Amino acid sequence: MFITFEGIDGSGKTTQSELLASHFKQIRGKNNVILTREPGGTDFAEKVRRVLLKDNIDPISELLLLTSMRYEHVKKLILPALKEGKIVICDRFIDSTIAYQGYGLGVDLGLIGDLHKLVKIRRPDITFILDIDVQVGLSRARYKNKYEEMDINFYNKVRKGFQEIALKEPDRCNVITEVETKNDNQVYSEISDKVIISRT
Repeated sequence: MFITFEGIDGSGKTTQSELLASHFKQIRGKNNVILTREPGGTDFAEKVRRVLLKDNIDPISELLLLTSMRYEHVKKLILPALKEGKIVICDRFIDSTIAYQGYGLGVDLGLIGDLHKLVKIRRPDITFILDIDVQVGLSRARYKNKYEEMDINFYNKVRKGFQEIALKEPDRCNVITEVETKNDNQVYSEISDKVIISRT
């Protein structure tokens, strides 16, 4: 099973992905659960991540970098783990590229889709989108990077992007709404309930 967590910065997706991974490790064993992230996940991608989140790069160049990083990630880590029957949980994946580079920075959505079809990127089985008020999310963000220097309009576009992705793919995407009004345990309870339902 391949599970991804999505949302704007400060939505709590990293915390929730860690909680779900810990739960599955207790059930399946720690060697049967992979917790990874994007941008990143491989040695190559982690090195590029540091540049990507710091330097100002043309949006198309950024898209190409992200796609190549994701291809390496899928080929070298995600697919091998899934073939071994492991559960893979990823903090951000293709939906973040659609929301940030597409809706946020204005890169053509068709181009993003075509690039991922070209390299045959494996889609997640389940995606959790944590929807949070933009201003609250940014105030909660743990790590500061170039995206957090964007104006509020950028993040409103990104949030709208995630919402539209969920509308287009309701069978895959589960939206946790009004995250800003809930604590971590309440959010996790909604997530765990939906994982159990999806597996039955």
